[in-house]
Amino acid sequence: MDNSTNNKNIFQSELPCEKKNGHSIIQEFINNYPYGVQDLIKLLECGYQITYEDRKIMKEQFPTDTYKYYATFSRLAFKLYQEGQAELITTLITSGADLSGTIYTIEALLSNKPEYFSFQTNVWVCIANNAITHYKNHWIFCEAALKQSGKWEEVYKAESFLRKHNKLDKNEIIAWKKPKEYKILKLLYPQLQVPAVRFLEDEQPAPYQTAISLFHKTELSDMLETLSMSIEKERPVWGYHHIAGATAEEKINTLWHTFPHEEFLEALFYLADHKHSSSILNLLIKEEANEIRDAIHAPNTLHKLQTGLEVGRIYHPEFLLLLWELGYRHKKTEDWQKDNSLTNTTKMRLYCLDKLFDNTLNIDLKEILTSSSIIQAVCLIEDIRNNRITFTNHPNWKSRINSIRSASNHPLNNYWGYIDMALDNFHTKKGQSMRTYLCQKEPGIKLDNP
Repeated sequence: MDNSTNNKNIFQSELPCEKKNGHSIIQEFINNYPYGVQDLIKLLECGYQITYEDRKIMKEQFPTDTYKYYATFSRLAFKLYQEGQAELITTLITSGADLSGTIYTIEALLSNKPEYFSFQTNVWVCIANNAITHYKNHWIFCEAALKQSGKWEEVYKAESFLRKHNKLDKNEIIAWKKPKEYKILKLLYPQLQVPAVRFLEDEQPAPYQTAISLFHKTELSDMLETLSMSIEKERPVWGYHHIAGATAEEKINTLWHTFPHEEFLEALFYLADHKHSSSILNLLIKEEANEIRDAIHAPNTLHKLQTGLEVGRIYHPEFLLLLWELGYRHKKTEDWQKDNSLTNTTKMRLYCLDKLFDNTLNIDLKEILTSSSIIQAVCLIEDIRNNRITFTNHPNWKSRINSIRSASNHPLNNYWGYIDMALDNFHTKKGQSMRTYLCQKEPGIKLDNP
């Protein structure tokens, strides 16, 4: 079977909505970015191979860093599929900076193209220093790639690298906590000669897989989905005559009062990545706001809700806004600051909801939840406020800021006025504005006022 036939089968069986909408699979993913990531993973697990046209669409519509990420990792996911290891694709796509940064390092070295990084001088030394500093957990693969690519001698002569290398704990770098990531790297790069490792503990399920295990397709979720579609399309209900009520709304209320609330909400959470969930929740709020508020905060239900929210399994914007309208708050501001966990887009969305829901400003929270560019801008402003670097593989502020200001079409330039205000209004502990502090610390950073 050739690639086009394979893609056609997946197109028909996995995403029928795209056939109706007339979109390509990748276009549909982009239209729902960042919320369509799980759809992309599902396709890749079924053997979908990213085509030249897909890459062209992604390159035109994604920021450069995002394009590189999905183009590279989709290609590698297909390699895992060919190896008969499709179950590792979710880990590959959703793992954090340790694995993605390691893969970028290896890809750059083996291809002799440092395009994943923005270093301008002593490029290979800088890439090695970056890896040994930030991806220490996977250093054995980075070192093997340096040697495989013939860059080891050049890098090892650099004093800055040698100091870091001499400080390595040789026992620590062969102790692995995540066997799946080790297996992925071995499968993707079998030519790399790495030392034997020891696994410190039995592998724990990935957060997303843990969340998936909490949500199950049931007869109740099927009924709710069908009834919600009747509400959305304003059409009569066909079937389900055993459920009391003449309309879909009345039947949903019957189900709410018939099933245990915990079971009903579990079925609702299962649907919480689609509009069906918000139609049902909106209906219940009108009739049973106090009851549903209490039911959501029951310990077992609350745990499942929080888990689903934190890994992005529950993400439909209208559903989230209704939850917060009910009074749900994920964390207090001081808990966010103490936890220092604003490390991905999903958590940043929850943070924005917690912080901005009760604001008196004319802010469209739905726009924030559905725009990756706005989320990125909020992330950057939050990082400026806390003087930290997250949500990026850039090694320092200069690299991160200059990558934005050097690209006229970078989406964050549309929000640079807000970022400028943050640079002037947020200060270090010593009282310097972040603009002054960063200009002194990292000469050449492009922070001049326009």
